[in-house]
Amino acid sequence: MRAKEFIIEGGWANPATQNTHITPALVDHAFKILKVFIDKFNDYLKSKNVPTVELGYPCGSTTYYKRDLIQNPEREYGDIDVNLLIPKIENLSNNANADLYRKQIKEFCELSTDFQTENGTNVIIKIGNDYVQVDFITAYYHNKEWTTALAPEYNVKGVLCNSLYSSLGECLNLSIGGAHGIQAKLQAGRLVPFKMSKDVELKTITNNPKTWALDIAKFFGCKKISPRLKKYPGMIGEIRCSDIINSIVGVAETLEMNDALPDSFPTASDLIKNVKGVYLNKIEKVINSSKFEKAATPAAIEKANQTKEVLAAKSKNIIALFGQQ
Repeated sequence: MRAKEFIIEGGWANPATQNTHITPALVDHAFKILKVFIDKFNDYLKSKNVPTVELGYPCGSTTYYKRDLIQNPEREYGDIDVNLLIPKIENLSNNANADLYRKQIKEFCELSTDFQTENGTNVIIKIGNDYVQVDFITAYYHNKEWTTALAPEYNVKGVLCNSLYSSLGECLNLSIGGAHGIQAKLQAGRLVPFKMSKDVELKTITNNPKTWALDIAKFFGCKKISPRLKKYPGMIGEIRCSDIINSIVGVAETLEMNDALPDSFPTASDLIKNVKGVYLNKIEKVINSSKFEKAATPAAIEKANQTKEVLAAKSKNIIALFGQQ
């Protein structure tokens, strides 16, 4: 199963939350309540003899809400996303591990008068007269730092940034951009498409945000490293789409230098061209996603239409950055 690509229901899932204006101040208030939620939820988990969780970093557009509190207090976000850090439980698959905690969140909220959820992947809280939905993006404790690579560029929607990773992953038969780091599937020691599930070995290539691109090249056996990849081995300070693109181009150049390109891509240019095509297709699918059909109020419908326009325009701007490298 390919890693989740942040095409989630978000703030569209519940009509009760659709008229809520999510500002930096509201997000700040929500995170104070979330800390209370985590404390109470952990007490519940202890009573069930289930290992406890930790509140991770805000993600998506709310990654920078503290900056916006000062610089842009009137800014409005589409939804609130946060990493929920969970322990890796022995003998459970990644999906089963996450399902365990979704079930626990659902059961906890059913007993609570302060928190509600429909599926355990989010929690709805009340702030004044407003209902606010917070979506949980689960990650293991040991991948906490990796999640920083999944943050968006400031003022850029998360799906626009993370789809760059996953597009490269699709072209190289890797999972890139998920909460588990960069992973490959091997069958009898050979790399196979990540969607394969029978008789495969799951291998984590890296969960280091600062060297993710360089680590991909090393996984493919590269000894000679292109100057661009040396300069952009992974995350450099704050996330920027242009940096991710330089890393992607650096990987392609390095694979070509070492005769390590997949057979379907004779040259680095061919690989880059395919990454761009996959990327645009991914964003088009998001624009046409049924989640926007859940907009049930005039304000929500307007917000949905604005979001789709931004995705269409900004994705083309991001693709143009490949031509500037």
